[in-house]
Amino acid sequence: SLLIYLALVIILIPFSTNIYEFFAQPLLDELAILNGSIISTKLSATFIVPFKITALIAFIVSYPIIFYHIWSFVAPGLYKKEKFFATFLFLFSFFLFMLAAIFVYFIVFPAIFHFFVSITPKDVGLMIDISNYLEMIIALFIAFGLAFQIPLIIISSVKFEWIEIVTFQKNRSYFFAFSFVFGAIFTPPDIISQILLAIPVYFLYEIGIVLSKKIKLR
Repeated sequence: SLLIYLALVIILIPFSTNIYEFFAQPLLDELAILNGSIISTKLSATFIVPFKITALIAFIVSYPIIFYHIWSFVAPGLYKKEKFFATFLFLFSFFLFMLAAIFVYFIVFPAIFHFFVSITPKDVGLMIDISNYLEMIIALFIAFGLAFQIPLIIISSVKFEWIEIVTFQKNRSYFFAFSFVFGAIFTPPDIISQILLAIPVYFLYEIGIVLSKKIKLR
């Protein structure tokens, strides 16, 4: 599994600059309004940042393959229903993570960057450090990737009878408040990113309740 990941990293390294440019484009589009730019205060950052992003992409791409190898060892000891549910959990989890990544790139990034650029005084030159930008996008991907697993947590809790569906239904209002607290903790300190995380998290909470009902009936 590790060899597969390393092989993907090696394959993707020649395209690391293109991969970085893809992730930097939403910010560059907004910076162009103020003639701003992305800068590097360290010479090594021009290599390290694209490499880290490439390594992250390689992990995401190799994750299903790694899971398959792990699954090949675990599956023989499971019953048919257990195999089906475990496969469902993995595929649904991966789908939710990819959905989160797409949501972050096409919705969250443009909204956050537009917000910050729009409140920047016209006489201020905006220059973003490449390392700080990397930290922010990774933090957002992780925060949204984890938050989008909410339906999976609810389904698993109900399926294995850790928590009753009624408990999730009764605590809707508390979770709604918690979603904003979660957004405040795990996103940059602006109201836009907090709202963009809190609303989908609560929506996914409701989806988790609906899906857990259907699975419970089977």
